[in-house]
Amino acid sequence: MLKKILGMIMVIILGVYFTLSLAGMAFGDDALDLKREVEKVKKENKGLQQRLNALEESLHRYESAQAGAKQEINASKELEEALGHIRISADLTGIIQGTINNDDNNPGEGESADGAFTFDLNLATDFEKYGSFYVHLEGGDGEGLNDDVSSFSVPNYDAYATKNHNNQTDLTISEAFYELGLKDDTFVFDVGKMDISVLFDENEVSGDETTQFLNNIFVKSMGLTVPEPDNFYCPAFMLSFSPVDLFEFRLIGASVEDDNWEDIFDHGFMACQVSFKPVIKGRRGNYRVYAWLDNRNHLNNRYLNYLDLVPEDYKKYDCPLARDEQRGWGVSIDQELSDNITAFARYSQTDDDLSSWNGTEWEMIPFDRLWTAGFELKGSAWHRSGDAIGMGYGRILLTDDFERANTDPDDEEYAELYYRYTLCERLALTLDYQWIANAGGSALADDISILGTRAQIDF
Repeated sequence: MLKKILGMIMVIILGVYFTLSLAGMAFGDDALDLKREVEKVKKENKGLQQRLNALEESLHRYESAQAGAKQEINASKELEEALGHIRISADLTGIIQGTINNDDNNPGEGESADGAFTFDLNLATDFEKYGSFYVHLEGGDGEGLNDDVSSFSVPNYDAYATKNHNNQTDLTISEAFYELGLKDDTFVFDVGKMDISVLFDENEVSGDETTQFLNNIFVKSMGLTVPEPDNFYCPAFMLSFSPVDLFEFRLIGASVEDDNWEDIFDHGFMACQVSFKPVIKGRRGNYRVYAWLDNRNHLNNRYLNYLDLVPEDYKKYDCPLARDEQRGWGVSIDQELSDNITAFARYSQTDDDLSSWNGTEWEMIPFDRLWTAGFELKGSAWHRSGDAIGMGYGRILLTDDFERANTDPDDEEYAELYYRYTLCERLALTLDYQWIANAGGSALADDISILGTRAQIDF
């Protein structure tokens, strides 16, 4: 009996033992799985925390940017309120050019590589129905190659040095003038200190030395057949009348003598221009015809040999024989030929028998006519809408008096080719090549090549 009881107890004890062992094994597996799940959750939580930190950092940067933009907007509004109705624009032009085969034409100097820059700041304000006022501030340094090349037309028409007595570049007031438009600008009147060279003989593709051709002959006739003022910016007025879009008439007057703010109505300059602006088969064009008169005293060439008979005091500008005016006329044309090509042509002529006073003596005016022709090809043709290629050819024709007075004379010839590459809206680089034959009107002069580059920055 006792043995049976002890046997049953042993069976029970062994059953409990095996049951507990099996339960322990099951619980151990569950604990291991649980531990793995905990580690997995911890890892996911770490990743979520990192993402949360990154989102918080991005949010912080966004809020900072928004705050900065708001400050800029507020500053812009404050500046706009402070400036009122003032409109501002500015640009900088830098040019470097070098000569090839000019050493024989430039004794003692040889080949040259020169630079120049100009800076323009334009201000404008409106007086509502009472017109507007404009101020053009300008500064620059360097003559470029203009003093190294003996041609009549300078290779860098943009060069304009404004140095003070300390040899520093000054910012000077080049223009300051008032403009009033009446009847929807049918009549426009300008008066003040102005650049008269931009008031007539304009051209859409051959008239801006900061973006198009660089040589004077391909920019305008002023400085060549049309004489410049003694001081380039001078007291002037312009009256324009444009009753319809296809027609405009301009009348221009200026005081152009050396001290041009004294006796402003004596020895002046007058010009008038008629412009036709037709649209031919959907292509726009501009056809300008102008005439001008320079009332400064000029000496007829037939009197040059008599100057030795005139007292010394009368050999200067106030020579009693110098009573002639200089006059001339010209045309400037630009016409769209296609969506991408615009052609241009220019012709002008002046009197062929006069001498002008160069500051020390009477100097025979060497040429009386010039002409140019060429085209501009827009970069849209090769999917570069801001780019352009320009090509031009021109001649300056000598007067009969100059040819008789010189040995081996010949007409000057010019060619220019440029490519303007627009990097972005406010920055463009231009590569430029010029060729000049018979520089100074001499058939003995070597042909000159000029390589240049120009940077144009608009602010």
